[in-house]
Amino acid sequence: MDDLLLDKLHEIEPNATFDVHLPRVQSSSGTIYFVKTGSPSEAEQYTGEANSLNAMNEVAPGIAPRIFVCGITEAGVPYFISEYKDMTSLYSNVKAAKELAKRMATEMHTQANPDGFGFPVPTYCGPTRLQNGMFKTWHQCYSSQIGDLLRQLHRKGRYVHLCRKGEIIKNE
Repeated sequence: MDDLLLDKLHEIEPNATFDVHLPRVQSSSGTIYFVKTGSPSEAEQYTGEANSLNAMNEVAPGIAPRIFVCGITEAGVPYFISEYKDMTSLYSNVKAAKELAKRMATEMHTQANPDGFGFPVPTYCGPTRLQNGMFKTWHQCYSSQIGDLLRQLHRKGRYVHLCRKGEIIKNE
């Protein structure tokens, strides 16, 4: 593991030793961390992911892993260290799935943002970049986001029928 990341872990837990099996790192106190690094081309993706996790935890504490530190090394490598959550499939745990759905519906969308609708930085769903942005109305936000996805699909020359239907829905 990079010395910078070990230094960052020591800032979080100054007197700890660490058992490193990336991306999982366990401290001598028993705390487990998730340590993630990427390539320079993924820097924007890491920033979006960290901002998203922080935003989720702000309105629904504990719903997502807490970010302890996030940054970019001098070599341009993005990284973050977060709380480790042992996440399993929700298919086999209907009760947990319903609880997560309830929390997302009741907590994630209860606070109005004075800046409007949307998210201020680009985020990614796998390799798909979501441009995002802040909009005065929900309609503008939805139209921009679905339009962004449809443009990406159309550019790839796939899903022509889906893109046509999506444009109809977007414009209604």
